[in-house]
Amino acid sequence: MNKSGSDTETKNIVLLVLPQVQLLDIAGPCDVFTSANRFMVNDHLYSGYKIHLVSGTSEKILYSSSGMPIMCSHTIYDINFPVDTLLVGGTDLTVLDNINTDIYRFLQNISGNVRRMGSVCTGAFVLAEAGLLKGKQVTTHWKFADILQKSYPDLTVNVNPFYIRDQQIYSSGGVTSGMDLALAMLEEDFGKPTASEVARHLVLYLRRPGIQPQFGNSLPDYDMMSPFVKEVRDLLKNKLGEAVTIEDMAEKMNMSVRNFSRVFLKESGLTPGRFLEKMRMDQAKNMLEYTDMSIDMIADQCGFGSSVSLRRLFLKHITLSPSQYRKSFKGE
Repeated sequence: MNKSGSDTETKNIVLLVLPQVQLLDIAGPCDVFTSANRFMVNDHLYSGYKIHLVSGTSEKILYSSSGMPIMCSHTIYDINFPVDTLLVGGTDLTVLDNINTDIYRFLQNISGNVRRMGSVCTGAFVLAEAGLLKGKQVTTHWKFADILQKSYPDLTVNVNPFYIRDQQIYSSGGVTSGMDLALAMLEEDFGKPTASEVARHLVLYLRRPGIQPQFGNSLPDYDMMSPFVKEVRDLLKNKLGEAVTIEDMAEKMNMSVRNFSRVFLKESGLTPGRFLEKMRMDQAKNMLEYTDMSIDMIADQCGFGSSVSLRRLFLKHITLSPSQYRKSFKGE
């Protein structure tokens, strides 16, 4: 296979489908590229894209996480055309535990013959396991960013952007971020006017404002925490409005401050103080979404001391003020 990339030739896009893939991980980018084809044909500009759904198994029919069947034209065992761009769709991490290792060999073998390779959502775990993300800056769904970083310390996870390009490797965040990535690739290939036209047609931002953490919790889900971290969290959850020190936490766990700090950092990846701050952030988000309490009162009850401190942390971590967050996410 030879790398393709001429503006005038049809670019073969492979969307790699895994068992239990989230349908939008595949359908979103597919709609961006096929919509681009329609506009380019109408304008008599370019040949555009040819999209291929390729199964990551020996079966051409796979089922999405919603139960809908996906008919693939090829499998990883019978691709017989040059590939310009390959995107790996995401799936549940438990599925990846049982995936056929042939998929990693396939990705390793094809990586030198494609112009670019990327991932949507948890598809980054597949590229990482194949050894293709070493030394790269990548992103994934905000919920799984910490797991990706801990599992593959030789890469750098940046959870903020909806997508990242690092040389020929592209990665995108959760689910709909695959459409943000596809639009960026379209703009890269055929220019901003075509990408803008497709974005308007699909009722999307060409470049979505904001960052991923606006949409999720600062901390991982409770069931992803170790028993030790869960115990500390349970001790803290009703004390967020109080002045809590590391000494207080260590005493409650019957540990020295030094040993407690060491064990907590190892188990959670965060210092105790940072963990407490994130707990307070998540509680403040929850109260902004589901209560009508004033921002001053929320700041006090979450232990921030003042609305100024709360505002400063919101702007730092999610680029929205508390009032902007409430307006965007309360659903009024």
